[in-house]
Amino acid sequence: MDLHETFNDSYARCNHDPNFLFLFYELFWNKDDKFRQQFANVDMQKQVKMLKASIAIILLASTSEGARESLRHFGKRHGPNGIGVDPLDFDVWFNSLLEAVEICDPYYNKEIEQAWRECFNLGLAIMKEECITQNSNPATS
Repeated sequence: MDLHETFNDSYARCNHDPNFLFLFYELFWNKDDKFRQQFANVDMQKQVKMLKASIAIILLASTSEGARESLRHFGKRHGPNGIGVDPLDFDVWFNSLLEAVEICDPYYNKEIEQAWRECFNLGLAIMKEECITQNSNPATS
């Protein structure tokens, strides 16, 4: 089975659980209270819809310049001149997502974990780079 097929099958299994992404947010928020505070006044139904769209864009990063440009924009919006996300926070975010996958995908194993990591690698790297650029050049927005 190819990497993207492995990811897609796992993601589909996770989405059979209607609480999958809500579980992810709970796991993420439990890592540091600052994450919970960032979502204090957020409509979580809308947030989950945005997260699903963001996941699709992240997955397209390797094949679409438009997706990469969107991720640059997301990185700037989440960075120090926007929401205030530190580049390392993306690692916490992604590891929390993997924890939710492990709970919600009954077939979770190292191969599935690797598929998720590979599929998200470029998209997250782009967003982190935008945060790093903003940290080194605060005048950039």
